[in-house]
Amino acid sequence: MTLIVTRFPTHDADDPAIWRVADGAWNGGASLSQFLATDEDATVMALVGPADARCVWSSLPDLEPKQAEGVARIRASEHSLGQVHAVASHLADDMVVTATIAPSVMEYGLSRLALQGLNPDIVIPLGMVVDAHPDQIIGVEYDGQTLLRGLRFAIPDEPVFHNLLVGEQSVEAIEDARLQAMIVAAADRPALNLREGVFAKRLPREWGTSIQRRWIARLLGGLVTASLLLGLVTWAKHRSAISSENARALAAAQKIDPSISDPAQAEVALDRALAQKGLAKGRFAPLSAGLWRSVKSSPNVTVRELRYGASGILTVVLAAPDANSVNKALIAIQQDGYRITATPRQDSSGATLVDMTMRMP
Repeated sequence: MTLIVTRFPTHDADDPAIWRVADGAWNGGASLSQFLATDEDATVMALVGPADARCVWSSLPDLEPKQAEGVARIRASEHSLGQVHAVASHLADDMVVTATIAPSVMEYGLSRLALQGLNPDIVIPLGMVVDAHPDQIIGVEYDGQTLLRGLRFAIPDEPVFHNLLVGEQSVEAIEDARLQAMIVAAADRPALNLREGVFAKRLPREWGTSIQRRWIARLLGGLVTASLLLGLVTWAKHRSAISSENARALAAAQKIDPSISDPAQAEVALDRALAQKGLAKGRFAPLSAGLWRSVKSSPNVTVRELRYGASGILTVVLAAPDANSVNKALIAIQQDGYRITATPRQDSSGATLVDMTMRMP
């Protein structure tokens, strides 16, 4: 497990050095464009030069830490010349440090690192890596970047800033080994991280461990296999039932026409055989269904006689205590679309009878 340290690139000609830190040893130093990522790279840390990330310290004693950070971010955005990405962190003694960076610079740097297979966990201003001392100003040089770090400022080491904030004070230059120790310490506990908000690191979702994924694959495979077996068994049962029904239907059809030998042709042969015998096929069922549906809707109506002729006409005798009940049944039959004829009469008991014929429309 290693720590990857590089400077945050800000333009096309910028090709910063990159280091692998393992067990306190710094290895590499080649340019970012020559870097090859490995699976052992655990944490990636990018240091932003002082010219690209502005750090401001504020004292907000009357606010809770989260409230103070929110106020500091708002102030930093309001006091900037353009749109900025602002991150704040509450420190001891009611101090809040705010770092701002242009969104375009942040987007460019992340995209350049992504081209080399790097998705940094920490993006931090170089000034927030160097420890500050109350009575001392520290000078730092790192990968072409110069920094002056005071108690409440972290600025580029340029004459205008040097004259304005440092004046006659002495500047202590720190050694590379000391700076490297500060960088490793900051990787373990960064004072702030610009990878927040819209630039927060998006980690790929891990759907369980490798062992859990293997068991899920096995279960899914078993489920698919069981489903296929169940489908095959069901298909075999259906085929067996169809074959049995075909044999039974063929036997029944042969009773009407012994020449029938193929179930697929049985329906055609049966139609022909029924026509030869003067029987109408397929009309009795709908006629009788329509009749019983209408009779059922008229509780006082009963069917006394029912005959079905070769012409496809259903002859029925309906009986009811009064004519109104029979009329309701007749109207219901007609509303279903059947053609009827009805002749009323009375029997010896005084009940109303109707001699009716029904046929398909």
